[in-house]
Amino acid sequence: MANTITHFTHPEHQLLLISSEPKNFWCDLCKTFGTGLHYRCDECDFDLHESCTTYPETLSFFAHPWHTLVLTNHLASTSDPSICCDLCCEPLEGFYYKCIPCGFNLHPSCSLSPRIVRTRFHPDHFLTLVPTTGSCSACNKNLTVWTYRCGMCSVNLHYKCLFSSSGKEDGSISDDGIEASRKTQKPAMVAKK
Repeated sequence: MANTITHFTHPEHQLLLISSEPKNFWCDLCKTFGTGLHYRCDECDFDLHESCTTYPETLSFFAHPWHTLVLTNHLASTSDPSICCDLCCEPLEGFYYKCIPCGFNLHPSCSLSPRIVRTRFHPDHFLTLVPTTGSCSACNKNLTVWTYRCGMCSVNLHYKCLFSSSGKEDGSISDDGIEASRKTQKPAMVAKK
């Protein structure tokens, strides 16, 4: 790990590796809080999680194979504050991946999503990330476009339900076995290689 880096999201100055403990910092790429080691530009008050520096400037993604996605700054790219990630349907802030010809948008953390998973909610078969409709088997709400699905059993899980800490969108504790975190990318599942 280098003490200083030049990063394409902040080309004006080098970023210095520092520790913020016990204070929090606000990452300018993913727009979430962090503590500990991170890269910083004091002059611009610009911070990046160490892990956020590893996102590539361009990306090929299986859910949108037609074009390359480009890491784009939300503030510089649109005046529409309500655009959402096409995978998880959550609002986009900070940097996100964008397909310029199609308008497909993706959180950087969602770009790490596995195509095939196994969860304790449905331990008998793998679930595959596919576009589908219907209702979620965990929360019974209507599905968004991208869903983890077991075609043999017609089990469908919202992206949000699979990667929530409880499997319920309201955050309540449940016994349905879905325990995961999209932010940390350490879901309680096994990704099929």
